[in-house]
Amino acid sequence: MTEKPRIGYLHLRRDPEKVRKLYAFQAVAKMEGALLFYFSPRRIDLAAKTVQGLVYENGHYRARTMPFPDVVYNDRTPQDGVGAKLVETMLETVPVTSHSVGNKLTVYRRILSGKVFADYLIPSRRVVDGRDVIDYAEQHGKIVVKPVSGRQGKGIFYIRRQAPNRQAARYRVTESGVTKSYPASELTSVMNLRLRTTDYLMQPFIVSQTKDGVTYDFRIHVQKDKTGDWTLTAIYPRIASANSVIPNLSSGGYTMFPELFFQREFGARSSAMFAELADFGIGLARHLERVSGQSYDELGIDVGIDERRRLWLYEVNWRPGPPPIWNIELDVVRNAVGYAMYLAEAGQRARR
Repeated sequence: MTEKPRIGYLHLRRDPEKVRKLYAFQAVAKMEGALLFYFSPRRIDLAAKTVQGLVYENGHYRARTMPFPDVVYNDRTPQDGVGAKLVETMLETVPVTSHSVGNKLTVYRRILSGKVFADYLIPSRRVVDGRDVIDYAEQHGKIVVKPVSGRQGKGIFYIRRQAPNRQAARYRVTESGVTKSYPASELTSVMNLRLRTTDYLMQPFIVSQTKDGVTYDFRIHVQKDKTGDWTLTAIYPRIASANSVIPNLSSGGYTMFPELFFQREFGARSSAMFAELADFGIGLARHLERVSGQSYDELGIDVGIDERRRLWLYEVNWRPGPPPIWNIELDVVRNAVGYAMYLAEAGQRARR
């Protein structure tokens, strides 16, 4: 008889009650016949090959000394220090569900080198000096500048060149819904100040708008499932609020039911467009694994569609959060637990 798979849920917080989605993981694991326990990096005992885990029993988390899990779901992991070393050593013998895809430039370069999806990339350049954004805005008219390691649309700003000649040009900069106008010298200084603490990349601005002229993009949410293969979890639009060009939900954007949005924007082509986005998302996820040599379990792929109906890849996110208005959170957890069990059971079979 196969033993119950042990899934270790790894997070940086010591208190599991503060990890919002953990309860759903506990419920799904119980329903699927797995034992899930929570632990943080400092709870690892490498010598004994045990973990001081927390198991949910009778409405409370109870401390239990557990053997190393069959698989680790790495929700949050330390980047350095003692905790990072403990996790790194443990994962030399215990499979992990996923690895980070890296920052925006890392993903961009991998896709560019892989060629298959390179035509979907928006040309991107690292900002080395404040003058770079001036030259790029002169070349493209309107550009996007974003942190290389940013999340949730934070720190993104848009620059539009104004005036007919370079000598008199001013540049409109919009960030977090606020627009300011700068001459070239002042914008260069502002940019150089930011570069002291943050790495940026810049891209031409891609116009992806609804029929009403509102900026939007699509989030394609894909996951590995209990078969170990990629599956589509959801596709939904993210729509910018009034006077904004940032559709991220965490930055004031909103969403709506996909069926209504697709029908309104694409009419008779709505089913074909949905299928195209689904195929793109799953195909890109598989491709990223090939070109990176890493395995992933969950990706949020953001794309825009321009006025010619051309698809553009904005960015790829590891462990994206589901939109708050639907009930796909349980779908996300069901796939995550299913894939963790797939890895655990594969390991059990290999040890027989």
